[in-house]
Amino acid sequence: MLTGLLADRRVPPATAAHAAVTLASHRRQLGGHAAARPLDALGLRLASTALREGGSEPDVDGADARAARTDALVGLAADALGTGDVRGAARLLDVAEEVGRGHPSWRPGVRAGWVRAELALLRGVPAEAVEPAERAVAASRTAGSWRHEVKSRIVLAVARSAHSRSPRVARTAVVELDEMASKARKSGLLPLAWPADLAAADLLAQEPLANEWRRATVRQSSSDTTSGATRRRHSARATLSVIVARADPVGRRLVRESPWLPSPLPVV
Repeated sequence: MLTGLLADRRVPPATAAHAAVTLASHRRQLGGHAAARPLDALGLRLASTALREGGSEPDVDGADARAARTDALVGLAADALGTGDVRGAARLLDVAEEVGRGHPSWRPGVRAGWVRAELALLRGVPAEAVEPAERAVAASRTAGSWRHEVKSRIVLAVARSAHSRSPRVARTAVVELDEMASKARKSGLLPLAWPADLAAADLLAQEPLANEWRRATVRQSSSDTTSGATRRRHSARATLSVIVARADPVGRRLVRESPWLPSPLPVV
């Protein structure tokens, strides 16, 4: 559907721009940040064309040309992060936030908050990741968007645990991530379930939570030999295998090539 919208010249530029950035987001979900970049760039060009032609009035649902331009810039920032260009990501995100300032839709701000938090984590300043993640949670919850709230809560749990480095906060983050993974699966939001599983697994693999989990495992049935981290990584791989089975050939190739995704994946 998205590729069809991009191929059809009768589609208005603003609509095609949203199609391009949505397809780019799908590529990133499969680890294809480099593959997403030209799609985000196309979305930016189409949105700019729509704005030059008069565009459309700002829309509270973010379906207008200005929102598409903001989303494309945020997407390019995410692409830059995924390919190791932290400085480029920061510049693009600054521009995106300036373009989106004052827009009536909550969506561009939430997406920018995700990338702002991820940028802070990659730069090694987790304290700066907490506030944008908290704003994203609040905005998505107010808007009533469960999908955006789930992702925002995943980002916030990771940001808080990285900032605090306290075992208590880490335990709370694992509980939150487990809850988000479970609810994402029940809601059919599989692309959000596996990152939550992996984030929880990473926390459980760190000391002293790893020692706590090993002690808890000893108290369980002797037949339960799968550790918390291992079990969650297996769950993430199983979920990804379902996503890959539903992906197009490009998506399946991106998963095989991506350094960001766990491998090997089980066969569904």
